[in-house]
Amino acid sequence: MINDKARALIGQSTSVMEMFGTVDQETIRRFVHGIPDQDPIYWDDDAASRFGGVVAPPLSPSYMSGRKPPWEQDRMNEVMREDPYSDGGGGMGRKEEALPSIRSVAPTRSHLHAGDEIELTAFPRLGDKIFYQSRYVDVVEKKGRDGRPFLLVTRETRYWNQDDQLLLVVRGLGIEH
Repeated sequence: MINDKARALIGQSTSVMEMFGTVDQETIRRFVHGIPDQDPIYWDDDAASRFGGVVAPPLSPSYMSGRKPPWEQDRMNEVMREDPYSDGGGGMGRKEEALPSIRSVAPTRSHLHAGDEIELTAFPRLGDKIFYQSRYVDVVEKKGRDGRPFLLVTRETRYWNQDDQLLLVVRGLGIEH
């Protein structure tokens, strides 16, 4: 399954992308209700005084980066009509540069998300502008118990603010077979 084209993906990255808008109280509120994490450091300046004021949850950049700007078409209704069991992909996310697909270079048929390794380095703060970039870290061929080959693919996305302060690194492992 692994070939020179698949190996050549290692190190390839997207360009640096910028989140639409800044970290704001409404986005923090929505994220906090969704996870749920009711820590008052996300809305109360007194509780967050040790951080210099209100902060956003540490994983929130991964959510905020996908916010659609108002000029991009919202296709949610269309996607859900086409596939009511959609997992949220298929055009509902933000239009952005993507890494090349493994399927374009290796004979794989399906993908299984095998987990994430998360490195938290700083809390995003109100007013932060978030930047991010994704890259392929590794592509390794393995054999399953049934003897058939599969690929373990590691992708990494780094998030930082306007001061070049690293906030978050997410390394996702995928199984392609």
